[in-house]
Amino acid sequence: MTGIYWDCDGTLMNTESAYAYAWQEVLKRRNLNLPIQHFDDYVGIDDKLVHQKYSEKVELPSFSETMDEIALIIIENFTSQTLYSDAHKCLDYFYNENWQQACVSASPQKALEDKLNKAEISKYFDFVLGGDSVRPRNKPFPDIYNLAINKLGTSKNIIVEDSPPGIQSGKSSGNYVVAIDRGIFSKKELSNADVIVEELTPDLFIQINKTL
Repeated sequence: MTGIYWDCDGTLMNTESAYAYAWQEVLKRRNLNLPIQHFDDYVGIDDKLVHQKYSEKVELPSFSETMDEIALIIIENFTSQTLYSDAHKCLDYFYNENWQQACVSASPQKALEDKLNKAEISKYFDFVLGGDSVRPRNKPFPDIYNLAINKLGTSKNIIVEDSPPGIQSGKSSGNYVVAIDRGIFSKKELSNADVIVEELTPDLFIQINKTL
């Protein structure tokens, strides 16, 4: 049985920039003004580590309260364009083909579920797993993918990621990793994946599955 394990931010949804602007807004409310480019270094990184980093600079509420504040900012600015069309087509295709699919994100479970519900794609997933389920060994450690794969019980596993920490997490779990190039990272930064593509198509997954 084949399973597709989808990262969320940057892979399914164009939320990487939304996270950056949300963090920028949260810090600005506390009188710390940083340029948006500053947040590029934290793409794909465990939110708890980001929270810890900025807590050294300003007084932030608890991690969960900060994540709620960030999620609210993102959801308020959520539009239909946030969901990548190529990923949506693949989700729908394999849902109708009865392939197992899971969403596996470094984001906290509640924030992840809120985004999937807002995008109206929750139905496509047999299992949804947020990074707080495996702390302190979130991505780039393999634990989150090991847990998801164990949950679904699939024997052939294709992981889809867009960032170096996510790719490392997938490869360390011993599975096939597709890197989708969304223009945020260089080809070199994505090079640990088994394949780098600029568009996701059902045929891509079908051909990969034949090799597993």
